[in-house]
Amino acid sequence: MAKIKGKPTAMVRRVVILSILLLFFSVPHTLEDFATGEPGKAGIPAPVLSLVVATVLALQALGLYWLGQKQRRGFSVHVGVGLFWPVASGVAQLPTILSGVPYRSGFISVLYVGGILVIGILLLVFSLAALLQTRASGTGTN
Repeated sequence: MAKIKGKPTAMVRRVVILSILLLFFSVPHTLEDFATGEPGKAGIPAPVLSLVVATVLALQALGLYWLGQKQRRGFSVHVGVGLFWPVASGVAQLPTILSGVPYRSGFISVLYVGGILVIGILLLVFSLAALLQTRASGTGTN
């Protein structure tokens, strides 16, 4: 188990704040997906999508826990989470948003997707940078 040594508080703080912000956008967006019946429209059984979302949220929570324990794998988990949400949301939602057709509830629905894209990408970048920095500086070893 590789620990983060020294004072990496700025790196950890950034990733934690971005992770919580990502929850702020992804949870209501996902609830909106289910409320509007989007999984069914896309041919995805709701139980399958709910299992995927629950798994990603559980991994994200585990990543936050590991960061609280100063374990490097918390950054690794957030690299995956930061990649998953923007890709999944972008592939599923951007074509509809960019088509010019009114999107769901309007501005707030677009804001959810935009927040997922921006915050998710920032989470990916900062988590990857923190992971590489702790590896390069030797602060990620036992």
